[in-house]
Amino acid sequence: MNGIDAKDKQMFDQKYICPVCALILRDPVQFIRCGHRQCQTCLPNEHQREITCAQCQTKMLKTEALYLFDNYQNHLAEYHPNPICDHCGKQFNSTNKFNEHRLVDCPGISVECLSHDYACNEHVITHVEIEEHSMAEQDQQTFSNDVRRISLCENERQTNTDFPLTTTTTESYDPDTIQFEELRDIINVLTGGIEALANDAQRLSNESLQAHIIRQAGTEQLLTLKNSVEESDAVLEGISFNLDILRQDFTSLQEKVNDFQCVSYDGTFLWKITNVKGKM
Repeated sequence: MNGIDAKDKQMFDQKYICPVCALILRDPVQFIRCGHRQCQTCLPNEHQREITCAQCQTKMLKTEALYLFDNYQNHLAEYHPNPICDHCGKQFNSTNKFNEHRLVDCPGISVECLSHDYACNEHVITHVEIEEHSMAEQDQQTFSNDVRRISLCENERQTNTDFPLTTTTTESYDPDTIQFEELRDIINVLTGGIEALANDAQRLSNESLQAHIIRQAGTEQLLTLKNSVEESDAVLEGISFNLDILRQDFTSLQEKVNDFQCVSYDGTFLWKITNVKGKM
């Protein structure tokens, strides 16, 4: 099993790309001597003691590879997903675009017509068909009937509450004209209310999306800082390991220098006996 293949892998920094399989690191390991990384599965045979960095060709013992980033796979699955819509099969490179697609323009998700509670027969339609359906003659007629019904109920209520008045007028009384004017006034009021609600809904949607983007950016920055701290700890551990090796080499060289100082060239031999107490 090699690294992780993804459509947006070119967006990742090269330090997250394995130099062996050219894919996103899977269970990455970091070499102490050079600091480069590669997939754990791209390492040579487990019985081989020495390994060579594929990026800089530095040779080292296999024990000098740090098995870091145990939660790296979980991080990729949580913060860099490639979600696929279950309704239309379309794939997205971010969760924000996936959620926006589901709410706005997915052709496979059904929504209810606004007039389904009254007389519209098409209760369930798709996002793509909703605008065309709203402009259709049948839905417009349904909306007009709803407005007319509301107007008649309002007129009946006013008639029942008003006191009967007897007036004499010479003007002609046209009930259709009066009803049409009342209907027009109601439509104007409803249109203004619908526009205000649509503007509020759009504003709230934009604010919600902006807040989500800010939170997502903050989470990614926090994760970046956490990874930087882990990388710094790994480098410090590697430096400490190298210092231990240098300290051992220095001790060995010092012992060799002391041995050379005991060599005589005048025919006199000096014997250096160590651990005298144990040999007595």
